[in-house]
Amino acid sequence: SAFRFDDEFVTCESMSELEDAVIDYYANILMPFGQLIKTKIAEIQKLGLEIEMIAPDHGIIWRSNPQKVMQAYMDTAGGKSNLSVSIIYDTMWHSTEQMTYPIMQGIKDEGVECKVIRLRATPMSIAIKEFWRSRGALIGTPTLNNIMYPTIAEFLTHLRGLRPKNRIVGAFGSYGWGGGAVKEAYEEFKKMGLEIVEPGLQILYRPSLEDETKCYEFGKEFAKKVKEYHLKF
Repeated sequence: SAFRFDDEFVTCESMSELEDAVIDYYANILMPFGQLIKTKIAEIQKLGLEIEMIAPDHGIIWRSNPQKVMQAYMDTAGGKSNLSVSIIYDTMWHSTEQMTYPIMQGIKDEGVECKVIRLRATPMSIAIKEFWRSRGALIGTPTLNNIMYPTIAEFLTHLRGLRPKNRIVGAFGSYGWGGGAVKEAYEEFKKMGLEIVEPGLQILYRPSLEDETKCYEFGKEFAKKVKEYHLKF
């Protein structure tokens, strides 16, 4: 932005645009340092200082309500999220993509918001942000040569480096002669220490009507687990 101060933004009263930027920056840059962020902000708060302005090395200068952005970072570092699910997927011949629609409907029918993100059409930083914004995430990957699709493998490798916490995950995908991608996704989840919903869902070739019913039920059951897990926070 060409603006220097938070109150120069048209949307500053609700701070929706700026809060989105906070989540984006935290998710993609600061996520590995969550505990340190909480500790340092708590130390500042204990000093009882009346902070009038926060002027970082780069980015917006916060002067209208600096306490609000400090609290936003505390909440985010503490694992706060929306009661929602992000479906982050990619597809080769649209079979895995076809699975996402009934899965999404099952999630929504359980009263949980759901956002679908196709990795090939979405910048990595936005996919990471949406993962962090949601309490739950479902990773959809077709099997290619018995392993995950390359874009999904890249995403999960990048995510593992950010060391996410307090999120619940699962995986699904289509396969042809032999599976392997969903299993490999779960291996990545375990390396990250995330809460896991098992088993994942694998569909042979393109989903039939019966398979789509399985996808719908998979989405509903995952949403139930997300709601239960969200109560811990």
